[in-house]
Amino acid sequence: MTTQSDAVSTRSGGSAVVEQLVREGVEVVFGIPGVQLMHILDSFHRGADKIRYITVRHEQATAFMADGYARVSGRPGTTLIVPGPGVYNAGSGLATAYAASSPVFQISGQINRDAIGQGNSLPHEVHDQLDVVRPITKYAERITEADQLPGAVRRAFAAMTSGRPRPAHLEIPPETMGEPTSAPVVDPVAPEPTRPDPELVAQAARLLAEADHPLMVVGGGAHGAAPVLRELQHHLQAATISTREGKGVIDGRDPAAIGTLFVHQRLAPIIADADVVLAVGTRLQGVGLGDSHRLIHLDVDPSEIGRFTPPEIPLVGDAEAGAADLLDALRQISDPNPDRSGQWREARQRVDAAHRAAGPQAAIVEALADSLPANAILAVDATMVGYMCHMYLPVAHPRSYLTSSYMGTLGFAMNMALGAKVAAPERPVVSINGDGGFLFASNELATAVQYDIPTVHIVVNDSGYGNTRLDQELNYGGRLLGTELRNPDLVKYAESFGCAATRVVDNDGLRSAVREMIAEDRPAVVELVIDPLPTNGF
Repeated sequence: MTTQSDAVSTRSGGSAVVEQLVREGVEVVFGIPGVQLMHILDSFHRGADKIRYITVRHEQATAFMADGYARVSGRPGTTLIVPGPGVYNAGSGLATAYAASSPVFQISGQINRDAIGQGNSLPHEVHDQLDVVRPITKYAERITEADQLPGAVRRAFAAMTSGRPRPAHLEIPPETMGEPTSAPVVDPVAPEPTRPDPELVAQAARLLAEADHPLMVVGGGAHGAAPVLRELQHHLQAATISTREGKGVIDGRDPAAIGTLFVHQRLAPIIADADVVLAVGTRLQGVGLGDSHRLIHLDVDPSEIGRFTPPEIPLVGDAEAGAADLLDALRQISDPNPDRSGQWREARQRVDAAHRAAGPQAAIVEALADSLPANAILAVDATMVGYMCHMYLPVAHPRSYLTSSYMGTLGFAMNMALGAKVAAPERPVVSINGDGGFLFASNELATAVQYDIPTVHIVVNDSGYGNTRLDQELNYGGRLLGTELRNPDLVKYAESFGCAATRVVDNDGLRSAVREMIAEDRPAVVELVIDPLPTNGF
């Protein structure tokens, strides 16, 4: 739907894009300027009262920050980058968002439209840039006529916000951004939730009502359904495990939240004991269900249902709508099960004891848990302490624990934390990094200071790529190559950007430093110096 005032206005194509972004509810864009973007940058300047523009120091940060923003806010995050090397540089962030089912909208420039595909070696030219992004986007389009821009932006947002959320890419040549257009902006239409088949819901409710040992497995696709899933869990008195991406869907302080699926077997007894398993918003990879398990699988993406384990009852639908329908059906045929919190508390204690026995990183995670407020948001990098965070750190709230999902991206966490803080400025945001991954992205401390984004970045410094170094020590006769690092003085380095910074050498120091830096309410780095860890904690 358009309005008459929209239809008669004439402005540049870049301004039409900005107007459509405003109509879509965009409040911030993460970007880097470049020659192909000057028209639209000027349009953002004219619309600065409506959309905040944050300049970062490397294109990879645009996608990671937009991803953090999207996961915490539940709304698409938006980026603006140059073509060619800008698109390539942003690729790891876009791939991470794709793996985590996160709606990141990437707007890129293009070379002059008449030269596209000609091979004239123009600055930033890539022969077919859309081929670069298609494997890691849900929607990718090139627009060369300004009149088509509002509709293209609307299509991108429709793709990202319906069904399974994933990234979208729109590329625009400079002339298209500069030429006049009177094309109206397009009113967004909220997608209708997909509800599962009512007959299958009724079958699932009967199966759960009859279960002796129900188990819930929640993934990253379940965050929007957290309130109703918590009610469903209490009705069933089901044990609950989450994937890394699903941490916080069920309050991690609840005794029924037994643990998190990762590359370990400490949850195997809980899984083996279950008779009926309800999986919501997860690929269900690596759970290890057997013939004795009766599986109900709820997911908005039908291609994920049965990918790893064939379900007895497939429920194709949005997690929130499907879980609400299932809870309603259960309440019609059954009373809540008797309280089993004591049973789950004992199971949780056994799992936690196994974590503590796995290595000294468990004590580091305990120190972190002691120092973080319950409403903290964490971005956790691919680091050995991070792996233990996945398994052992309790998370109280949905949309509060950010990982790189199956992409396993190194160096994403600091940038994702910045985007998360922009989305939720009232909440403390902390990233957990190794020394190797931190230096992938530490230049963005400049962004944090310039735009006053008060995040705390913990760097666990063991002077190496710890997990691969341990692999060499255990499996390759201790022949180390490429895994030992010589780092700068990280405290002085952080202070040179204008950050607060401190170095600690034990867990008590870590507790105090994290609390103090959160209270400082400014960009900060806490370096924890440790010896190489003797085990990966799995």
